[in-house]
Amino acid sequence: MSIKRCHWAQEANQAMQDYHDYEWGQASYDSQIIFEYLCLEIMQAGLSWQTIINKRQNFQTAFDYFDYNKIAHYSQTDYERLIQDAGIVRNKRKIKAIINNASCALAIEAKQHFSDYIWQVGQSFPDDEAKNTQAMVKRLKDAGFQFVGPNIIESFLEAIGIYDHHEPQCDWYKSKRT
Repeated sequence: MSIKRCHWAQEANQAMQDYHDYEWGQASYDSQIIFEYLCLEIMQAGLSWQTIINKRQNFQTAFDYFDYNKIAHYSQTDYERLIQDAGIVRNKRKIKAIINNASCALAIEAKQHFSDYIWQVGQSFPDDEAKNTQAMVKRLKDAGFQFVGPNIIESFLEAIGIYDHHEPQCDWYKSKRT
């Protein structure tokens, strides 16, 4: 019996299939992993997800495995190192946003776990994903986050498991798991 996946992972390379099968849409409560997914979604804007998955190891190495405690303290030298790194997406606005967002995550972490904050806000309107996404965008922007528009945030909420957007034919579709 063959595995049925969402259309975007069906014919994809092994890294994409593994991401679909073992990560995407799985509830994540680890603050560092949640921050990584947010960063990857920011980097993906305007590009294919496969490009990001193919560069994921490079991103992890370049950004200290998305440890926002470290990224928040990046210097101008670190920024310049990142924009010179051919192994990642060298978009200056996206890199600046990730560094800025690490500081914002750290500020949230001083009051509550970053993962708790994301999950609380991410479930504000459980029956209305559009309202929920807008609430998350507003809260993140109010907290100083950058590059967090509705498309990025919807994809982010899918990635960390707040939204379950597996397609009906997919073996991971919620009604097939219950």
